[in-house]
This record gives sequence, C-alpha cells and structure tokens, in this order.
Amino acid sequence: MKKFSSVPSSQQGVALIVVLLFLILITLAGAIAVKNSTTDLKLATSEQADTLMLNTADNTNKSIEQIINIDQTDSKAVVQKSIALSSAGMFGYFMNLGAEDNRGDQIVFCYRPRDAYFFQMNEATVIDPRGGSKLVTGASSSGGFCRVSNVSDFSNARNNVMTQVAVTRPSSDMIASEPFEYVPTQRTITTSDATSTSPNFRVFSTSFLPGMTQAGEKEILECLKKPNQNAADYGYAEKDKDGNDVTKYYDQTLTQCLASKGVPAKTLVEDVKLDNLLTSEKCLDYGKGSSSNKISAACQKLLNISASGAPK
Repeated sequence: MKKFSSVPSSQQGVALIVVLLFLILITLAGAIAVKNSTTDLKLATSEQADTLMLNTADNTNKSIEQIINIDQTDSKAVVQKSIALSSAGMFGYFMNLGAEDNRGDQIVFCYRPRDAYFFQMNEATVIDPRGGSKLVTGASSSGGFCRVSNVSDFSNARNNVMTQVAVTRPSSDMIASEPFEYVPTQRTITTSDATSTSPNFRVFSTSFLPGMTQAGEKEILECLKKPNQNAADYGYAEKDKDGNDVTKYYDQTLTQCLASKGVPAKTLVEDVKLDNLLTSEKCLDYGKGSSSNKISAACQKLLNISASGAPK
C-alpha cells in the first residue's frame, strides 16, 4: 500500500525559497562584517603610522637639542658638540666669519641613532638655493640622503621608519626681529667673534615609511633631494637640449613630493636659538690677598694657576 505525503508540493517550494533567503542574508551579513573589520584595521594602522612618524621626528629634534645641552663630564658628548659647532658642523657652518652668503643653505643628513656619532659633514649634503648642491668636506655614497637599501639608514631596529634632517639659518629678511634682539646681555659685538650673537636656526625633521608605498628607492630619493620650503627659490643644475648648463627650479617641496608618491610622511619644523650662556666664577674675595684667601679650585683649573695665583 502506497503512502502519500499530506504536505502539498507548493508548500515544499515555499520552504525551500525561505531557506535560500536566509542563506543569502547570512552571506551578506558575513561580507559586511569582513568589510567593517578591514576598514577598522586600516584606520588603526593609519593612526599607528602617524604616531610612529611623529614620535620619531620629535626624538630626532630632542637628540639635536641634547647635543648642545650636554653634560660636560661626558667626553663623547663634548666631542659631538664640538663637531656641531665647528666650521664643518651643522651649526658652525653658518657661524663662520664671512659666512653671510650661506644664509638659506640647507645641511641635509640622514638620522642614524644606531651609529656611534650623530652628525658628520662627510655624510651630509649642503643644498644651495642659488642652484644645485655643494659639499664642504666631500660626501659619502649616501650624499646625506636616506637610502631604503641601507639598513643603517633606518631610525629604529624594526627597519620601518626613516628620518631625514635639514638644518638652515634663515636670512634676516625671513625673520622679523628687533635691533640687537639676538645679542646676549653683557657681551660686546665683535667681528672677530662669531659667537657674540645668538643665531637663529630652523630644523626640519621628516620621518617617512618607505614600506607602506609602491614607490621605489629612486622615486623616494628624488623627493628627498627637494628643499623643505620655498621650493621655487632652490635650483639645480641641468643640461638643455644643446648640452649647455642651465639652472632649473623645483616645483615641489620634499613633503609635497612624498605625498604625490603615496609615501606616508610627517615633518616637524622647529625654530631654535643658539644661546651663549655666560657664567661667572668667584675666584677670590675682593680686597684679600692670595696669602689669606686661596683661589677657588674652578678658577685654578680655568686659568691654570695654583691656589696662590702662581702660574703652573
């Protein structure tokens, strides 16, 4: 005896359609969840990248400050400060006698905190606003610019962020100041003393993430060679169609170029003033001879004399 189902065939079709609708809704819900998760991940990555670049650029500027404001008992720090203030240093270059014509130059170098030294002119490039670049003591193969292919050029051990620094002394027409504003008190202005004033400097620290872009090393290097400000004022040498040397001028700054290549970057700009702090040392009480009052130990060391005042 045959048994027949009591459910009509039309109702079985309705049940099948309802199941398919539920499957479609579940699939759509899953796709939306994946899409939202991907968006959240991208937002988190972008925020982390901004924080990383900002902190790295800020640490670079702090390192420059620490080079000048050193502990005099640290022999290595004293050497680094003397280099920075020497004629081939990132600050001393602008303080040489007769160096007024170098205002607006930019000393460019790659920040390498894992190296034994912070700055050396033979690993830097001086960008000249009057056209091209000039070297002071001869540059290494890096030419002062960060290279993606050089592991030592990365600012951290994870090798994901680089920082390029540019130091310049703006020309007087770029800084509004009062007469004698940058002359320290109790100092006489002399042409033979380049430190008789407190010069102003501008520091650009640009941190970027080369691994988060499709741009190659050559493209990034082209951007790093561009000036940090007033692009149209900086020129570079090139040949015309007849082979003659001509000067052309940039149409983009460094950060504008990196942005056009899709390279994440942050630039911190700081104006700093190099102050010459005057300190006094009491060597001997006024009106008392050396027989009754010994000269202080600090003055003995400073003047290279004995406690009684006799030359050593």
